[in-house]
Amino acid sequence: MREVEPTVIKIAETKAYPVAIAQVVKILGGSDAAANRMMNLETSDAEQLIETAGRVCYKSYEPGLNPNVTKIREDSADYFKNIISKGDGSVMEHSTVTFALLNVSRVLTHEIVRHRVGTAFSQESLRYVRPKDIGLWIPDELTSEQHLKLETAVMKIEAMYQELEKTVDWEKLPFDKKKRLTSAFRRMLPDGMATNIIFTANHRTLRWLIEMRTDPAAEVEIRLVFDQIATILKTDFPLIYMDFERLELPDGTGQWKPKLRSKV
Repeated sequence: MREVEPTVIKIAETKAYPVAIAQVVKILGGSDAAANRMMNLETSDAEQLIETAGRVCYKSYEPGLNPNVTKIREDSADYFKNIISKGDGSVMEHSTVTFALLNVSRVLTHEIVRHRVGTAFSQESLRYVRPKDIGLWIPDELTSEQHLKLETAVMKIEAMYQELEKTVDWEKLPFDKKKRLTSAFRRMLPDGMATNIIFTANHRTLRWLIEMRTDPAAEVEIRLVFDQIATILKTDFPLIYMDFERLELPDGTGQWKPKLRSKV
């Protein structure tokens, strides 16, 4: 058995095409100045795409395109503050972020896959992957005696699993048979065993998940993971998460709450 630490790495995000965005503005009747402004926004690709999508809704690239619009918010920060406070969450669905969640438990993955809307998951399969050992993250809230008992129990399971493996001559089996036995043997492995999952979600969903999954009532490991996710998003997409503030909890994890109470 080896002790591990749940780790979050951002591995992908939506890319915008500024020249194409400028072309859209021009086709919709915008001036060269409006097209150039939208093409050269000093924001992330995600924020540029979301602002473009929102402005299409009202044809608000510049005053006059829509006779009902006599002035616009030219500053992107003001624009995002407005859509967040109004709860215009649908435009945030256009952009996604992908994370690798490494050395997380199956306790966590059982929880996170419940979030189906605006998400995608690809998890390490213990039907195909025969583990060499058991990785385990143990919460700090356990006493030293409880920590030792849990560690000892998992080590016993690991030893029993390895003994079970020795009853099979794996080298002589076709892959399909290996897969079937691997799937059968995994039933004895603990939910706390470390696994890896690729997780993609759009920004509307991520805002909601951060608020819900860093709440003090959330399970400690999922708080730990979404605290990392929120820190990454706040840094990389400052306009989308402009209203989120972190409050450190007694266990060292952070609770993230939006100042602008919205429907997003």
